[in-house]
Amino acid sequence: MYNQQPNNSNPGAPHIGVTQQAQRPSGMTCPICGGFIPVSMQQLVSDPAVLCPHCALRLTINKKESELAFSAINKVLQSQSDFDRQSRFVYIAEKR
Repeated sequence: MYNQQPNNSNPGAPHIGVTQQAQRPSGMTCPICGGFIPVSMQQLVSDPAVLCPHCALRLTINKKESELAFSAINKVLQSQSDFDRQSRFVYIAEKR
């Protein structure tokens, strides 16, 4: 496995390889308890708040101040949707 250089901004952080990063769920660290809050791009766009499953902190997103980020997320979601729609393979069964 290819490992990237350690993150020097947080020397106590574990060294995570590129493959491991791709397998991690998306989310964020809770600013209160430090627990992991799983959250998808779709949730960020559609849900009014994100809840920490560890301490029940409710994080609301300021939609007005986050317009640029929401625009980028919507572009990514649209691209994913377009890719899913266009990447369906058609198989033809042949008798032998």
